[in-house]
Amino acid sequence: MPSDWILLRGLVREQRHWGDFPAIFARELGVRVHTIDIAGAGTQHRESCPRSVAGMAEDVRARWLTLRAELERTHGATRWGLLGVSLGGMIAMAWAAAHPADLQRVVLANTSASDIGKPWDRMQPRAIVGVARGFFARDPVRRERIVLDTTVRLLPVGDREALARRWASYAAESPVSRATLGRQLLAASTFRAPMRLAVPTLVVVGGRDPLAAPACGRALAQRFGAPLEEHPGAGHDIGTDAPEWLAARVGAWLARPPASTTHASSAA
Repeated sequence: MPSDWILLRGLVREQRHWGDFPAIFARELGVRVHTIDIAGAGTQHRESCPRSVAGMAEDVRARWLTLRAELERTHGATRWGLLGVSLGGMIAMAWAAAHPADLQRVVLANTSASDIGKPWDRMQPRAIVGVARGFFARDPVRRERIVLDTTVRLLPVGDREALARRWASYAAESPVSRATLGRQLLAASTFRAPMRLAVPTLVVVGGRDPLAAPACGRALAQRFGAPLEEHPGAGHDIGTDAPEWLAARVGAWLARPPASTTHASSAA
């Protein structure tokens, strides 16, 4: 079993947007958790964002190689898992396809690909309206409110205001450029999924995700012969909507034989 896990966030998000999920995941699975930002966001917001998902994967992996070397000096050799949501899931696919020996397990959450499913499944019309409203909103708190209204379904409305203000502070401290947004959007829109993954993979979907409809995850699970976990009420940001559920389902999957390709749909 992996003792160390990397978590990758999605479009113009950074590691702080995970909130409590890394601690919940570490506690549930008894592992060390490491969050790495995509170039152009968070700790890397001054860096130029690659123009392709493959380029993003290589950039993230280069920083992971440094982290792995440091951990091996202090803890010895370790095994690695990778969980990516949305664009982070695309990066996870590209990484696992190009360097399968790096990873022992991969979890793909609410992600998609241009060669799987219909375009409107990748971003449904009402979500496009929400993204556009958020992009053109001048007030940073209002922008984050719109993001939350688009990406979460289970987080109580009363909790969204405080979270929107916290996220707006992240944007002020580590602003994401329009160039980064444009490059990430183009890379995500043109990304094609590998035909196979040699690393044992779990696919997770939120049943009420308007950005990557459940059909996208189901198609990915079918392509990779991977088990599927579906939360019927969660939205796109499943780490915010259902963090305990997500950690528990990954833990249950890890307890099964890695060769298992049985599809499952469950919620707790």
